[in-house]
Amino acid sequence: MKTTPLASTRHLALAGLLSLLLGSSTGVAQDRFRWPGTGGWSATSPYARQFDTNSLVTLRGWVVRLESFRPGGGASPGLRAIVQSGSDRVTVHLGPRWFLERQELQLQPKDPVAVEGSKVPLGGDSVVMARAVSVGERSLVLRDATGSPAWSADQIRAPGTRPTVLAPDSGSTWTLQLPEGKADRGRAAFNMMWCHGCHVVKGHEKEFDAPYAQPAVPVVLGGEQRKPSRIELVNSIINPSHRIEPGFQRDLVTQGKFSRMGDYNETMTLQQLSDLVAFLESLQR
Repeated sequence: MKTTPLASTRHLALAGLLSLLLGSSTGVAQDRFRWPGTGGWSATSPYARQFDTNSLVTLRGWVVRLESFRPGGGASPGLRAIVQSGSDRVTVHLGPRWFLERQELQLQPKDPVAVEGSKVPLGGDSVVMARAVSVGERSLVLRDATGSPAWSADQIRAPGTRPTVLAPDSGSTWTLQLPEGKADRGRAAFNMMWCHGCHVVKGHEKEFDAPYAQPAVPVVLGGEQRKPSRIELVNSIINPSHRIEPGFQRDLVTQGKFSRMGDYNETMTLQQLSDLVAFLESLQR
């Protein structure tokens, strides 16, 4: 792999951050990778992926009662509201209790509410997975426009905002904000780090030299049916062994238990990481 020497302080900063987030970069920890702080309510969970931007509805009514529920998969308890809207009683899924209990807006029975969310079939019934709930002038935004939940570390935030995640039952908070990334710089970093030695990039086939890795790596970048979240892209760069995508012939994408991509964490700055993510995100448009 061809690399350019970088300042050792930057290496230490990146290595320290990755160590904090991921633990050891080798061994069985990679097989058990789990982003902390969601209590099983990850944006990539089967439950969260049922949110459908094509089935958005808005309803108005009042809260009949609040109930605990579990979305499955070993997740921590969630909170749902039974809302009387006209002649209908609608079940509204709000989110994990640990997140909702730390919000300034606390729903109560008899509260008049306006709910925007995705109406989906769930458990043999129809429910509304709330994106935002308003009581008078107060609002609680639970998901962004794409349906990515506000409580998840997978959340993609607008530039200039800091994602804050509350760890379940700990009362503590932690924040992580990468420097702003630029797709053009990410494209240059992709070339400089010889990522094209293994990967074909849809739309950029003439720009980069053809892959030379043997055996050929079948992971083509860009054009996926499902747009990966930002945290999925970060994970795939800094710890590619945390999840091996099913469907690929394992001996073509792994060496033993780990990804053939290897470890770039000693030769990549945080700025390059953010730029690479911006470049990869631009391929999904």
